[in-house]
Amino acid sequence: MHVMKLTTLSALGVCSVLMAGAAMAQSSRSAPAVAAEQVACIPIGGNAVGWAQVENNMADTSVRLFFRRLHDVVEDFYWVEMQSDGDGRYWGIFPKAEDQELNRHELERDREAVKRDEQDDDEEHRWAEWWRYKDKSDDRDPNGDLDQELIRERASVGKRFERHWMTQFDDPEFEAWLEKQVNEPAEYFVAVVDSQGRTLAQSDLLAAEVKNPDDCDPVFTPQQAGEKENLTIGETGEWQRDKAVFHWLCDGVVTRYDPFFIKRPDGVCRACVVAWWQKKELLIPLVTIPPAVIITQFDPDPVSPSTP
Repeated sequence: MHVMKLTTLSALGVCSVLMAGAAMAQSSRSAPAVAAEQVACIPIGGNAVGWAQVENNMADTSVRLFFRRLHDVVEDFYWVEMQSDGDGRYWGIFPKAEDQELNRHELERDREAVKRDEQDDDEEHRWAEWWRYKDKSDDRDPNGDLDQELIRERASVGKRFERHWMTQFDDPEFEAWLEKQVNEPAEYFVAVVDSQGRTLAQSDLLAAEVKNPDDCDPVFTPQQAGEKENLTIGETGEWQRDKAVFHWLCDGVVTRYDPFFIKRPDGVCRACVVAWWQKKELLIPLVTIPPAVIITQFDPDPVSPSTP
């Protein structure tokens, strides 16, 4: 009897180990992974398409394209939901890029004296060093001359993300890359998010040049062309509410998600549309149209809170 009990307990123990091992293996196999593809360019005043490959995706998840401009102070992200193209490939649409010059900063000598004490002036790459210092520093302000209040307000989320794309350059290459930028580049990554908004997988942070339209002409499928005229932008910081998408244009932005995934009309961009229609010179040709069709106020139905 004792032998049988021990044998039974041993068998149960073996089964438990096997089941636990199988569960761990299944968990390992099902963990999603995501890789964002390099975006060739984004045109000034135009949209672009971001692509990503997702492996082992699960039910009740969404794939999001997070983006921002390479700005010295404002570093929080926005996002758009990506659409499946089959076989684990997803696409998402960047809003239209605003025409914004990249601000130049040079790292002060006392900040780099230890490692560059004997460096000749003509060999220094202070703009590149400024960005590298900023990326590694907790205060986000290499020379101590930026607007600290603005940094606290508008870098609450973005400052946590390491700029992986900078590692492809050495200092001379990075300096040359910065020098040739016509506009603030865009930074972006792709994340797989569960129904509670938790990140399950995330790609490296990448950068795309924002170029003159003559030098950048993205191609869109019919579905993508429709999507870029009806964008829903997700916010990551409380400060982003009731403000235009920072250094991106209103054109095509229709609705927003706040950080709690509550959807609402985009009041800033819609207000611009109303103001445009209310211009006197535009209303004069419409005097034969019944007044009821002239929209002066948006009163959308309330949207219930939801989760992604």
